[in-house]
Amino acid sequence: MLKDNDNLIKGLLFGVFEIPLTEMGSGANNIKDIRMVPTEENDIRGSILSAAHPHSGSGMDALTDSFWFNTNEVELMLDNSTRWCAKIAHHKPLIMQTIRDWYNGYFIGRFRGKYNPWSVSSFIESLCLLLNQSDAEPCVDEIVKSAARPYWVTTGTTGLIEAQIDKHGPQFIRLAKRLLRNYEVAKLTKNSSQHLRESSHVPLISTRLNLISMEQFSEPGLLTLCLFAGYLTRRHSTSVCIPNHEVYQVWLALFARAVMGTEMADNSTNYERGALLSELWQGKTDILCSLAISSHGVLSNHNKFLEKDYANHFANTILAVSRFGMLSHPQQQLVRLAHVVPIRENHSGLGKCDYIMLLYSTDNQPNQLGVVIEFKLITKDKRRDCKYHMVRAQEAIKQIADRDYNTCLIGCLERIDIGVAIGNNVAYAIPKLYRRKTVDKPWREVNSLVKRRR
Repeated sequence: MLKDNDNLIKGLLFGVFEIPLTEMGSGANNIKDIRMVPTEENDIRGSILSAAHPHSGSGMDALTDSFWFNTNEVELMLDNSTRWCAKIAHHKPLIMQTIRDWYNGYFIGRFRGKYNPWSVSSFIESLCLLLNQSDAEPCVDEIVKSAARPYWVTTGTTGLIEAQIDKHGPQFIRLAKRLLRNYEVAKLTKNSSQHLRESSHVPLISTRLNLISMEQFSEPGLLTLCLFAGYLTRRHSTSVCIPNHEVYQVWLALFARAVMGTEMADNSTNYERGALLSELWQGKTDILCSLAISSHGVLSNHNKFLEKDYANHFANTILAVSRFGMLSHPQQQLVRLAHVVPIRENHSGLGKCDYIMLLYSTDNQPNQLGVVIEFKLITKDKRRDCKYHMVRAQEAIKQIADRDYNTCLIGCLERIDIGVAIGNNVAYAIPKLYRRKTVDKPWREVNSLVKRRR
């Protein structure tokens, strides 16, 4: 196509990775690489003026402003769409904010705030269709929310990333937790300086493509691949981040898959908002035991502290399902972001408890419901002994009381102690529920934290 073509003066190739030149005598060796991620600081400085005039031809990223949409172009698309749907003009600020949250955030060349063109176009098309189908005056907020969903990410697969999960699950979990945490802090924290303090640095070691090995986990290689494929963007010149809510959904699903397995991760998205929290309020543990059993993959039969391994991996499972809204209060609107304050390996009372969570109370007050969990191991030869399971769970619940693990629940008015007997694909839990009127009053055991209506 490029070589020996008398009708071609110049060619422009679009791709993900740079073009390698392997033959000295190649007829396509006069190539200028216009990178989405500048490799040198002087490349960025040299392109500041030329990028404003793409046809000048100077500067390494002179054409990068022509890729993806900017804010003016998105607003122009909305203005033009009013020809087919006049209702958009009356709710343009709401629609623009939704587009920013879901499809904005990419850092292309030296340009911040780029929008994904496929997703924006698909969103506007779906929104026009939904608004035109409504005969009566619609609830625009709900229609905009229903139109805002992943579009671009559904056009491809994450097979290479999933292969990394299958081979190197623990390393991927640590990386995904940092990326998800940074995105959530950025969304919940309006103060940028506080955001920088609370978020961790995910460094981008090289902008050159690092080949991924299936045998050995390479964080730089995976980050570079995700950066060039659009699943990450540059946060600064030396670090990367999740760009928007559409891509956040992908990392959330991958994290859940790495922690719980494919089947349980898929099931978690089908639970109602606050499903796990509502069950705990009633003193039930069916979902909790299912999640505990799914905490698999990183446990060694030769590890001396096997109960701690279960506790640590269970903590990752809880954080995963909390991002699906299973621990959100049913009245909360922010379903996807985590509302869990974990306190693991906490010195409390006369020892260290396995896991403590501070959740929303039944009356929707943050950090007023404390959940204390203690694990006891079920050995392989006792997997089918149901009475043994009950005894081990009772030992765990007794240890919570004897060692006063609840002393760290400062300010809590509701409390749940859970003793969990856990082994290979088996779990048995015993919960005890408590309430007190004020923080200086003693705890009183109750059958349910849900107040009955008179």
